[in-house]
Amino acid sequence: MSHQLGRVVSEILLRYFGEIVQQVGNDLFTYGSKPIGMIVKTTGLLRSQVIESLRTLLKFDLATFEPSANEIIADYKLLPDNVLLLLRYPRYLLQMKTKYGSEAEILIEELLQQASCTATVLIIAVATKYKDDKEKNINIIRLKDTFISLATAGYIQQAPVAELNEGSEIPTLVPVATIVPDLDSRVIVQAMNSGNIAEANDNIYWRVHYDRFHQDFRDDIMIKAMTRRIDENAGELMRLLLQQMYLASSPWAHESNAIPAMDLRELCRRSAAERPLLHQHVDHYLKVLEENGSGFVVRDGDAGGGLYVVRARDAAQKLLVSVLEHTVTERLGSHAARIFRLILAKKYIEEEDIQKHAMLPNKECKELTYKLLEEHFISVHPMRKAASSGGMNKAVYLYHIKLRDVAQTAVEMCYRSLHNVIKRGAYERTRHSRLREKQRRVRSIVHGMRLRGEPQHNIDDVEETLTPPEIALLQGVEKQLKQLNSAELELDKTLFILKWEKDMDEDNKRFT
Repeated sequence: MSHQLGRVVSEILLRYFGEIVQQVGNDLFTYGSKPIGMIVKTTGLLRSQVIESLRTLLKFDLATFEPSANEIIADYKLLPDNVLLLLRYPRYLLQMKTKYGSEAEILIEELLQQASCTATVLIIAVATKYKDDKEKNINIIRLKDTFISLATAGYIQQAPVAELNEGSEIPTLVPVATIVPDLDSRVIVQAMNSGNIAEANDNIYWRVHYDRFHQDFRDDIMIKAMTRRIDENAGELMRLLLQQMYLASSPWAHESNAIPAMDLRELCRRSAAERPLLHQHVDHYLKVLEENGSGFVVRDGDAGGGLYVVRARDAAQKLLVSVLEHTVTERLGSHAARIFRLILAKKYIEEEDIQKHAMLPNKECKELTYKLLEEHFISVHPMRKAASSGGMNKAVYLYHIKLRDVAQTAVEMCYRSLHNVIKRGAYERTRHSRLREKQRRVRSIVHGMRLRGEPQHNIDDVEETLTPPEIALLQGVEKQLKQLNSAELELDKTLFILKWEKDMDEDNKRFT
């Protein structure tokens, strides 16, 4: 784990949980697995504070524990990758609102805030919170149906169950298979009206299944890539291929099982009203995807009108290369990107050949090559030629690119940028905290006055407590914070692509 990652994790913990949790998180990140006693000793915090911080980290799945050598004391360990997922919450909510509507968004938002809870508690909490909101028009039946739909689609899963092993006092968390819950709307309504939630509590805890959201993100990236490269019909065909892939393959498999073309034709026939051109030329589009789809889809046989395979690993590599080329372009210019692409295409190449094929002045080519080497975008591999008669061995230096190492370099850059963005946002919020608090109070008062139906001139008098210079300053601050939030999301999207292939390998190891 890198120093830049530790800085980002520290800032995220400070933003969402405060200084005490940040100190405990920093200690676990620095020293790794530790028991409570050692954390108290190194942080200087009270034991109760450390315990409460660990409880918070465990609740939100930001840390884990395991028995120590003596099987009596638990060692705690931070999960930095899960901490980074806190920045992805807005994307999860947008995904839910787009696919399932506002009820799903509200349910996921509440479940993210509570980390884990029973279905009954979740539905009652949401219904109680929005019972007076006439715009959303929330009711128990729709919430129950939406919850069942989310559980069926895998966006919500059952939380693991704690079990005690023989000879150990430390429980282990055992995953359980998610089953579709059987919820009774009448029981939930009765519990909500009586205020006694325990009567309807089903004792099955649920939490958000992040991996299911990440599958959607992966699919959206592939679909948008085909849409930009070819057209919208090709993107729709890519979506159908991914949809069929899930029926017979592991979600994170390197390659899908063969998908018959006849199944794709049938799916296109059903959507002929929306996509008539795709329905008429589905075979042509399959051919275009095979030849010009960057290796995302390949033909794997002629049975049943043709068999096609989705190569997710190849897609991850192509998108990774695209991101790295863009990074080199933004950092060192288009000429450096040309040299980067040349070395990537040749795999191993001498410096003289780079100058010959890059079509750049020798001096500029050398400078950019050394810059790429200095920034760790390329590597050099020394080799020795066989000695000629009476001569000495001559060293030859071959330039090449290690994609995994370059991707890690780009990841470190993203971590550094992410830390700076979060730090700057925290500074701006602290600097203008009093003025932003005044704005919130004014808006709250005005909202209450409008609900009571007070005259407009009274409302204007309250709004005028914010002077024009203050309003102009607030607008500038809000614009800057919005830009910083957008930068956070864009950096998170870039990190997702940079880590895609590596995470795919880890998931396959876990499922095999």
